[in-house]
Amino acid sequence: MVQRREKYVNLMVCLIDTISLIISYILGSYVWLVIVREEEKYTYNNLMGNIGIVLASFMFIFFFFNMNRYFLKRSYIEEFFNVIKSSLFLGTIMTMVLFLTKNSIQFNRGVFVCTILFNVAICTVFRILLKRYLRKYYIYSKNRILLITTEDRAQKIIENINTHENWESEICGVAIVDKSLQGASISGVPVVASYEDMLEYARREVVDEVFFHISYVTGNSLKKHIEEFERMGVTVHININVLEGMDEREVKIDVLGKYPVISVATTFFDSEKMIVKRGIDIIGGLVGCVIALIATIFVGIAIKIESPGPIFFKQKRVGKNGRYFYIYKFRSMYTDAEERKKELMAQNEMKGLMFKMTDDPRITKVGKFIRATSIDELPQFFNVLKGDMSLVGTRPPTVDEFKQYKVYHKRRLSIKPGITGMWQVSGRSDIEDFEEVVRLDLQYIDNWSLAMDFRILIKTIVVVFGKVGSR
Repeated sequence: MVQRREKYVNLMVCLIDTISLIISYILGSYVWLVIVREEEKYTYNNLMGNIGIVLASFMFIFFFFNMNRYFLKRSYIEEFFNVIKSSLFLGTIMTMVLFLTKNSIQFNRGVFVCTILFNVAICTVFRILLKRYLRKYYIYSKNRILLITTEDRAQKIIENINTHENWESEICGVAIVDKSLQGASISGVPVVASYEDMLEYARREVVDEVFFHISYVTGNSLKKHIEEFERMGVTVHININVLEGMDEREVKIDVLGKYPVISVATTFFDSEKMIVKRGIDIIGGLVGCVIALIATIFVGIAIKIESPGPIFFKQKRVGKNGRYFYIYKFRSMYTDAEERKKELMAQNEMKGLMFKMTDDPRITKVGKFIRATSIDELPQFFNVLKGDMSLVGTRPPTVDEFKQYKVYHKRRLSIKPGITGMWQVSGRSDIEDFEEVVRLDLQYIDNWSLAMDFRILIKTIVVVFGKVGSR
């Protein structure tokens, strides 16, 4: 019910935003080119020739940044600032596209500015009207829900449902099955029935849906009541007892083979957005591989001159949910580095399951340079292209580290490891506690979005060129 509502709202907002943008672009072009510039060559073809750029930029913003989340919860002022924010993002994307295509003759800066200004005004009005429609006028067709529960559960349930604003349905009354409380009110909702007369209440009053939220034991005694509500033609919702006490988890209904199942996880990733993430990885991986091949010519010679041995370093790492893969880097250490690590463990500066040491004697002079500039990471673009890694993710642990993991540590492997991530842009070598690395990784996983990946990639460029937190 909630997912259906959110999809419907998203579709409506997308539709009115698209209409608003088209109107704004037509008005902006007309005002600037015809009224201000008095352009005689202004034609319908010029207008339509560039509208594709505008709409493509809008769809990029709408899909990647998901700014319409919590649409119904935002106030009118918050909606205004949300429109300004999305319009600024739109302007940034359009500027980049126009710069790359050098298409600034018909779609010049004046049209660009006018389109954005008109869009802020028109889109804000459209969204407020939609919001008023959903909040006020749609209330007359709301489904009326009778909540059937026990006294100790009622208040929490009502408050939880009211927190998630719902224009499809509302709780019209509560039936308390373990106590007679008719005439009382719980969190503003009247108690309208008890165990004995709840069927009679539903028979004579307007009730579209019934929500049973009771314990497993009580549920057995209410089987006949559930059947009677179904016979009335009322939709019956029943809480899933096995999930009680797991309120902080995400839950979804799914099908495994032919079996309906309840899926529970700390985070569910949107499959469509994960496909987009993989697409970005492939494009970034291809570009990165070209850069890595060019760098190999110069870095490879430098590595060979200073230290005999292979140019590339290959090491077994642990990826998504415990999968093993080989990671590739430019070799920055002497060939006996792994053997010497045991001798240096007493000087480990990292608390926990990672190894870090200032002025590590195993690192070559060339190695210090390519590490400080992150050039040693370039071959990992081949891992990204293969699908073992992503551009943005969590740091892949070594096999030895992984074998020492506690149960909660493994959750940081619930997403593909990345070349960069929260840890890398939050201080890298300045972080000296493995638990802090875990915290940052879980923060990334719990709040993941395509926009977050984009921000981390930008921060990574700043960190690399500024040599922030690198040793």
